Amino acid sequence: MLDIQPWTIFFTIVNLLILYFFFRKFLFGRINAVLEQREQLIRTQVEEAEKNNAEAQKTRQEYESKLAGARQEAADLVADAKRRADVAYADRMAQAEADAKQTAAEAEARIAAERSEMLRSARGEVAHLAVMAATEVAGKRLDTDSDRALAEEFLAKVGEQA
Repeated sequence: MLDIQPWTIFFTIVNLLILYFFFRKFLFGRINAVLEQREQLIRTQVEEAEKNNAEAQKTRQEYESKLAGARQEAADLVADAKRRADVAYADRMAQAEADAKQTAAEAEARIAAERSEMLRSARGEVAHLAVMAATEVAGKRLDTDSDRALAEEFLAKVGEQA
């Protein structure tokens, strides 16, 4: 059976108290110091992480505002380039239209001059042929300059009626 002795209980309690004070003096102080250092390190890291997070949020907001500004600037540049291209296109089209009108007017003037020259040449030839035909019919040689002028006058009158 188990025998309980008061002296054993007393010495066990004394040994436990001595062990407790010994641990408290040499072990618990160091453990508490290490725990406090660790707690301080964790607090410092948490504060630093919060500070870094705040800076990251601030940087992100700056980035987003700059990005929005850059997008707006790009849109403005595109709109300006489009406007300038439209103006340049309109100018070129107006210039091309003016050039086309000028070319058409010059061509019409050339055509009218060539037509007039051809008509004059054709009238001269017809007048010459008419004089030759009249000479053959009359059987004599007529004065070509005066007769030709008469034939051209006749052809001019006939051309006005037609």
